[in-house]
Amino acid sequence: MPEARQVTAEDGQVVVPPRAVAGRPPGMGHALRLVPRRTAIVIIDVQRYFLDTPPFAAMRETVRPIANFLPAAREAGITVVHLRTEFLPDLVDAGRLGSRTRQMMDGTGAALVRGAPLTDGPAELAPAESDIVVTKTRFSGFWGSRLNDVLRARNIDSLILTGGTTTVCVESTLRDAVFLEYNGVVFSDCARDITPELHEAALERIDLFFGWVCDSAEFSAALRMDAQ
Repeated sequence: MPEARQVTAEDGQVVVPPRAVAGRPPGMGHALRLVPRRTAIVIIDVQRYFLDTPPFAAMRETVRPIANFLPAAREAGITVVHLRTEFLPDLVDAGRLGSRTRQMMDGTGAALVRGAPLTDGPAELAPAESDIVVTKTRFSGFWGSRLNDVLRARNIDSLILTGGTTTVCVESTLRDAVFLEYNGVVFSDCARDITPELHEAALERIDLFFGWVCDSAEFSAALRMDAQ
C-alpha cells in the first residue's frame, strides 16, 4: 500500500511530498504544490457500465471516497470534471477496424453508445451545476477530446486523478497530462483496477515517474488546514 504522505497546507497551497525511496529517478524528490483554484479533480470512467461489469467491479469502491471528497473540493474552488467514455452509434469513433483500440472498444457492444443508460455515473456522483462533463473515446482522456481546452480556459495546471482503471485510463490520462505540462496526483483510495496487484503496480510507476500519490483523506485534511 502507498505510504502515508503527511500532506500539508502552506501559503494557500496543498503540498504533497514525494515518495521516500532510495535511488530516486532524475527529477524526483520535489513536492507537488497545488493551488486549489488552479486544480481540477478528474473522475475517470466511473460509469454504470464499469461499475456493473466484471472484471471492473472493484471500481465500485471508488464511489464513496470520491463522493466524500467532492464537497470539500468544490468549497475550495477545485474544478470537478467528469470524464466519460462514450461512442457514436456503430462505434465509428472507436478506432480503425482491426486495431487493438477498436478490438477493446468493440467488447463493450452498445453499452457505451452515447445516451445509453450505462454511460451515466452513479447517483452519488451526479454532476453539480458547476461541474464539467467531457466525453472521451480512448483510454487517455486527452486524446481527441476537449479536456485540454477546458482546463486551459480555467487556468488549471494541476490535476487530481480518480476512477479506473488505474493501469489503463487513469495512467494513460496522467501520462498525456505530463506531456501537456500538467502536474498530477492520483488518490490511491479513489482509483481501482482489475486486480489489487495491477492497482499497486500502477501507483508505484506513477509515484516514481509521472506524478504523486496520496489518499483523499490526507488531501482533505490539508484543505481543512488551509481554510483555517
